[in-house]
Amino acid sequence: MTNRNMKNFEDRLKRIDQIHSAGGAFEASGALGRAYFETVSAKPRRRQWMRPLALILGGFVLFKGGLLAHLGFETYVGRLAHLQQGSVLERAGAWAMAPDGVTLWLAELFRPLIG
Repeated sequence: MTNRNMKNFEDRLKRIDQIHSAGGAFEASGALGRAYFETVSAKPRRRQWMRPLALILGGFVLFKGGLLAHLGFETYVGRLAHLQQGSVLERAGAWAMAPDGVTLWLAELFRPLIG
């Protein structure tokens, strides 16, 4: 004779296995389980391009400041004048490398470090 409690237990295990094989599970109340993550969509991430662009521009300005500190103002401006006489690409490079306020300020900071 089989135990009725054992039969109920086996039926319960069978139901649990069926639920698990179907992709479900039991979740504790208050827990962030599977149902939460299936209903809540991720927030769209915006402005993924701004951080890399800011790092590239910041690195470029640091490079300009270091180069200006290393060469000195007269040599730097002389080389830019030579670039301005060249092709369209060289003139664009001269425009981008022109000393601005931030570049001059960084060059003053770097000058004691460079020597």
